Formats: sequence, C-alpha cells, structure tokens
Amino acid sequence: MSSSSEFRVPGSEFGKTGESINIPGKPRGFTLLEVLIAVAIMAGIVTVIYMSFFTASRNIEQAETRRDATDLARTLLTKLSNEIANAYYSGSMTETFFYGKKSSAEPAAPRFDTIAFTTLANNVQDEAELREVGYSFEEASEKNTRMLIRKEKRDLSPDTPPLEGGEDSTLTDRIKSLRLRYFNGLMWTDDWDNRSQRSLLPPKAVEITLVLDEGSLYSIQVEIGR
Repeated sequence: MSSSSEFRVPGSEFGKTGESINIPGKPRGFTLLEVLIAVAIMAGIVTVIYMSFFTASRNIEQAETRRDATDLARTLLTKLSNEIANAYYSGSMTETFFYGKKSSAEPAAPRFDTIAFTTLANNVQDEAELREVGYSFEEASEKNTRMLIRKEKRDLSPDTPPLEGGEDSTLTDRIKSLRLRYFNGLMWTDDWDNRSQRSLLPPKAVEITLVLDEGSLYSIQVEIGR
C-alpha cells in the first residue's frame, strides 16, 4: 500500500484559471450589472416622485395666484363701482364734477386711464358724505410698472379746484391695463369732463375693464344714480 494518496475533484483540477467553486450555504453577492440596474430603477422611481410633487406644487401655486388675482380684482372693482354708482353732481356747486381721461391714443397700447369725481358713497363708518375721489397711475421707480393711486379729498370748497389737494394712497402695482368708457345714453366715449361745462351731467354708466399682471381680464358696467 502506498503511504500517500491523491485527492482530485472529478472533472476539474485545482488552480485552473477562469473557474470558481461554489460552496453550498454561502451567500452570493451582487454583480456590478445588478447594482447598476437597481440604481437605475431607484433613480426612475425618485424622478417620478419628484415630478409628481413638482407638478402638484406648481398647480397649487397657480391656483393661489389666480385666487389672489380674483380677490384683488373683486376688491378694486367693488370699491370703484360703489363710488361711481353714487357719484354726485350739482350744477350750482362748483366743487362737484365728473372727470375721465383716456391715457393713450394708440389703439393697441395698454390703457392706464384716469378718473375723478365727487361721490356720496359711504365711508368706513358707513356714513354718506360728499367727497372727491380719483384714481390715476404713477410710474414706479424700482421696476418697469405703474402704481394705481387713489386720491381722496374730504374738505370740499369752491376755493379749492377739482383734482387739487387730498390724500394719496397706493393700492397696487399689479394692473397691466385699466380702460374706462362713459355712456351718454346713445354711445360710449373715452373721455368725460364737466368741470367747465356745468350743464353736462355725469355719464349714465361707466364701463370698467381691468387686466392684471397674470393675464386675467375683468369687466363690469356701472350705472350712475341720479
């Protein structure tokens, strides 16, 4: 009997390159290809989640912008309509008047019209008092936009001409166009002024067309009480 024996693995030899021995029960690791596939799948899932959140956030932001624009337009139109509807004029009182002026002669140019008149609309104390109010625009100094300015004068006197004096308050810089038209009973006109023509009454109605910076357009016609 030989004193030594040789152990061989059937069909293979130890040390042969390009072969491996799988040991039963030992965990097998991931290959590089499997890792790359898993990373690609995870990246796709994250991208879909991000886009969903981004779309939802953008929709919410757009809805809030539209809501803010609607609230602003409603506030401006309600106040202006109430004051116009209660416009007051008396031929014997030189301090009462109605004035409206078109801002631009260019048909396609944005309108930033001016309006001023005396009114009996209720004040913040819900009391009717005769006062002069006006709405006009001023150029903003910091950016290329215009500020809507409201003027109010409570101390009316024949010694103080219309459109002079009063207190200014800035309302908003979000208006891109404000067009005003005046109905005389037969046709609409872009201007109105009875400061020097005391026999000319205020218009029968005023049309207000408002465009905000995000593109929304609002229009209303206001009848003036007599």
